[in-house]
Amino acid sequence: MYHIAVLAEKEMEGQYYAEQIARFCSEKGMFPQIVQYQDQELFFENVQKIAPTNVVIAFSGVAGLNAAKHLRSIYPICGIIWCSVLDFSLHAFMLRVDYFLPKLIAEEAFKQGLIIWFERANS
Repeated sequence: MYHIAVLAEKEMEGQYYAEQIARFCSEKGMFPQIVQYQDQELFFENVQKIAPTNVVIAFSGVAGLNAAKHLRSIYPICGIIWCSVLDFSLHAFMLRVDYFLPKLIAEEAFKQGLIIWFERANS
């Protein structure tokens, strides 16, 4: 089973991403466990208990960078979609983030990141 975490600053953002993931996965016949977090400390405490297969990080600025770095250090093969208002694309490349995009993006752009996850999982 896929364990997908959504780490977002605002509850509404987290719900948006979780809904998009659930819709995409149901179209593919997959029904992952999706958990939303707004608190990084709680997120990292919980992922120590159950390793996520994929994570969406939607924190502004350096908070998102720190979350991506820490997540990659403890789970080097975890799939990551990182959404940020700042251009951390070089950092995302160095951290081997699956997909990096600006926050508040169109549904189609986020769906492209989900396609990359799905292709990676089935290769």
